[in-house]
Amino acid sequence: MSAPGPARLALGAVAVMATLAGANVAQAEEPTVGGSVESTLGLSVGEPSPFARVHAGHKRSVYDATIPVEVTATDAPVRLSLADGEATSGVRRGHLVRGRSSLAIALQAAAGRGRFRSLDASVDPVLEQWEEPVSLEGATIRLRQAVRGAHQPSIGDYHKLLLVTVTAAGP
Repeated sequence: MSAPGPARLALGAVAVMATLAGANVAQAEEPTVGGSVESTLGLSVGEPSPFARVHAGHKRSVYDATIPVEVTATDAPVRLSLADGEATSGVRRGHLVRGRSSLAIALQAAAGRGRFRSLDASVDPVLEQWEEPVSLEGATIRLRQAVRGAHQPSIGDYHKLLLVTVTAAGP
């Protein structure tokens, strides 16, 4: 009669193992959703196009140029801005310059189909905004320079260092 005892223990252990294995299978079918992702903020700025005259009149000419950018951000909202990188205030802020002279009308910028904003404002303009995280989101910054006067200078010799920035709000 001692033989049935060990056999029952072996069967009991197998039954417990089968129950635990079944529980693991059930948990594997219902994955846990969650985790953490490190914040990522990336900006790639392409080669700017040269200014091209898009309108020529007797008293005013308008020149346009573009800058391609690509934005990645895991935190939203995401904002693309453009600022004068040479002058933080004064008459040169936002104006194309050549030596000590600057054009009378400030450079303007826009992104996508947005409206043009002057770069001589005291607050750097937000050109584009995304409410959701973005990954390699392409955008085009458009620059516009108006030149007026009877003796309109060629803007080919004028320049401006521009700061393209992307910011994102954290969680």
